[in-house]
Amino acid sequence: MSQLETIFVDSAMPVPPAPAAAHPGEHPQLDVPFTAYLDSYSLNGKSISLTHAVVEGTLAPEMDQTAASLGVRIDFNGFALVLFIDVWVEQTGERTYSLRFTDPTGEHLASLRYLLNSYIAGDVVSLGGMMSYSGPLTVKAKAEATAPTLASKAKNALRRTLVVLLSVAMVLTAAHLVHERVIFAYEARPVTLTLPGTTLRATAAGQLSYVDTRADEGEVLYSVLANTGDFYSVKMPCDCGVQPMRDFVLGATVMPGTPLVRLSVGDGALVASAEISAEGAVKLLAGDRVELVTTDGAVIPVRPAVLPQQEPGARSVAIEMTLPEDAAVAAGDVARLRFRRDIVPAPVRRIGRWLGLSAPAAGV
Repeated sequence: MSQLETIFVDSAMPVPPAPAAAHPGEHPQLDVPFTAYLDSYSLNGKSISLTHAVVEGTLAPEMDQTAASLGVRIDFNGFALVLFIDVWVEQTGERTYSLRFTDPTGEHLASLRYLLNSYIAGDVVSLGGMMSYSGPLTVKAKAEATAPTLASKAKNALRRTLVVLLSVAMVLTAAHLVHERVIFAYEARPVTLTLPGTTLRATAAGQLSYVDTRADEGEVLYSVLANTGDFYSVKMPCDCGVQPMRDFVLGATVMPGTPLVRLSVGDGALVASAEISAEGAVKLLAGDRVELVTTDGAVIPVRPAVLPQQEPGARSVAIEMTLPEDAAVAAGDVARLRFRRDIVPAPVRRIGRWLGLSAPAAGV
């Protein structure tokens, strides 16, 4: 290999040397074999670090204590690495010179640091004045692609099908939950279906001291021990059926107007009595449709009628609903009351009725 082109630096304008390491050995000298070129001189490298290099050879006396451009050549097997570094020359022995880097963070830093780190790690070693790589020599071969078998194709198809089905199920579940939250609002209290008739209510605040659901006409049906100390008894007013309400239990505390029993005569369309919350009353006045949902999932549309308030200022509103005669329910069944919000604006509904379009049927 031909000698490197020399680079001359004007020694008439000295550059102050780079500061030494803060602590001795902070940048240890490594005995990496290299060749140093200063002007037209070639010197043998003794050691090198990130901040300075030590070389051995002969230089012109006037180059001592001057700035110069150093060419560092490191020979490998088949190629060479050359770094150019600005240094300050200082003679430390008869044939020994210390070359301190005036710009340790120059463009040479990345390559020099990688080389020194590899040398410390043992990936690069010195062999007879040359550098040699000692790391792994082979690259892990890629697995050869093989044609998919019929079993693997079936497995992949099954996996994709399951993923699609699960995704569709999740989308449908999320859509159902959103539909339930946006369209429907459920009342917390259950509704009991009864035969048509008359509801007997408590006339005084007190405690039920006697109840008899099998009482005949003229016999005592229930008695109330009032808070005032009075004792009230109610006789069976007719030869009719008796359906006890929720509070018709011996020892139960009742208030004036509490429904106790419902007297029914004959067969007819079932009715449902319930107490809805103030929020439910607002939905009812806003025009939301009312439906009953039975335990088996059947949906029965009803038209509620608001009953007179027994207690002024009560937080609930009593309503009564007559079920269609073809409803597949029986007296005593329990259902949930819900409000269906109509997302179609009222003007659009009126236009539809004017055009003769029927309203959508109530359903789940």
